[in-house]
Amino acid sequence: MMESAESLPPIKLIPIEDAALNREPVGSNWTTLTTPPTDIRWVKVLEFLRSNNLAPNSRKLYSRELKRFLGWTQLHYHELRPRHFGLYKEYLRDEVKTDTGKSLSKSSINAGLAAIKSFFKWMCFTYPEIITTNPTQGVKLEKVPLPPAQSLTPEQMERVWSALEFLGETKQRDTALVHILSHGLRAGEIVQLNVGSFDGKLLFLPDTKTNEPRLVPLRSQSREVLAEYLRSRSQQGEELNSQSPLMISHHASYKGDRLSYHGIYFAVEKIGELAGIEDLHPHQFRHTYATDLLLLGVDPTHARKLTGHQSEKAFRRYTLRSEQEAAIAAYYRAIGEDQEEY
Repeated sequence: MMESAESLPPIKLIPIEDAALNREPVGSNWTTLTTPPTDIRWVKVLEFLRSNNLAPNSRKLYSRELKRFLGWTQLHYHELRPRHFGLYKEYLRDEVKTDTGKSLSKSSINAGLAAIKSFFKWMCFTYPEIITTNPTQGVKLEKVPLPPAQSLTPEQMERVWSALEFLGETKQRDTALVHILSHGLRAGEIVQLNVGSFDGKLLFLPDTKTNEPRLVPLRSQSREVLAEYLRSRSQQGEELNSQSPLMISHHASYKGDRLSYHGIYFAVEKIGELAGIEDLHPHQFRHTYATDLLLLGVDPTHARKLTGHQSEKAFRRYTLRSEQEAAIAAYYRAIGEDQEEY
């Protein structure tokens, strides 16, 4: 005899958090896992971060911004549409606050959007079966004035060279480091350099931020300093080969290991303290190099090739100063006065 619906026992719904998926046996008992199931969308983010040649700071930024985006929406990648990214941009602009309670700057909003755009471009290329068209293509970045180049003045550079003389054990390495930095290399690029990257005249960078190999010609003094640094390491008993790190650490826990990204920043910060330059950081040498190339009259196209700038717009900050200097010089020539008098 068939029972009526009224006589059936009530159905009890079990929340997913309490279901067997979230439990595991311990001995003869079952215990609830404290770690929630992994968001399968995050697996793709991790793959993206691993497959791209990102500097440590860029990797940290991308990870943070993509985690924030995934926390904002529960939609799967194939469900996202351009309008969702428009709404997310509004969310960043109107709702997200900094640690001090302020709204995000336009630059911070752009950093978040750029990370997302980069990720979805990669998704379209790597997983076309999941995303056929890039839903972020129509997302516009906030308009921000281009920040001026943070170039060091000739007087500041003189103070840097002088400060190197007051270093102890790291003097020879840090002198070589500053010579390399003063040729426009990024800190992340220097970390990857091996002894075989230097042929006595040029530095070869196989892995760069733009994923394009680059050759960097060194000045004669810089070539001599770098060669002497390597010669000194050999004389101290280090067995160098083409795969040996070009820059090594002097930290007690990592002595002889490859100089890390943070190690470069720490070394430059210490030099800045000795030179009396507040908050000196490695990228300032890159700005100085790019600016000096243009002031020397190097064609901007060639200068961009030497610095490894892919974006003409980003390089514009350096051309602004050189154009200003050229305009001032042209004015004094036109009125027949010596610019040096001023």
